[in-house]
Amino acid sequence: MAKADNKSPVVFRDTEYKCRTIILPDGTEHRVMHSHITAASPELVNYLDASSEFERVPVTRVAA
Repeated sequence: MAKADNKSPVVFRDTEYKCRTIILPDGTEHRVMHSHITAASPELVNYLDASSEFERVPVTRVAA
């Protein structure tokens, strides 16, 4: 699986819930809203990548 660019947030779709709070081992809280969560920290990206309940939303680029 591709690694996240540390400068660009990664969007994930929650396949189980529309709304929930993810609490990482370090105590930081992250919210899923409308079945999506945006991950900017490497720790959160790694956590979501490792979970079968989340899938990355493909990045679509618009031509300038």
